[in-house]
Amino acid sequence: MVALPLHTRRYHARKYDQAQLLVGVLAKRIGREAPVGWLTRTRETQRQVGLSETERANNMADAFTASSMVKGREVLLVDDVFTTGATARAAAVALRGAGATRVEVLTVARAFSLA
Repeated sequence: MVALPLHTRRYHARKYDQAQLLVGVLAKRIGREAPVGWLTRTRETQRQVGLSETERANNMADAFTASSMVKGREVLLVDDVFTTGATARAAAVALRGAGATRVEVLTVARAFSLA
């Protein structure tokens, strides 16, 4: 189980990473490992609020790097909110690029608009 990470700067401003907190509790409950550092946000991105789906995808492109520790593993990627999927997709691409055999995404909430 891998949390979708915040950029270091945002983490230091907030003092917590909600996805990592979720992963920690969930992993403990079901007896799985939740290693930190298997996925990092290597590029600071702008906030996604107000961006179109295309802008979100461009904003997230190449924003993540995955550790070689994922090679040959199935990974459950955990985040708090899924909106367009741009962030999860970019993270999954990094994980697969580092050798993860499968990436599934679990989120607590799904955001959508009626407009």
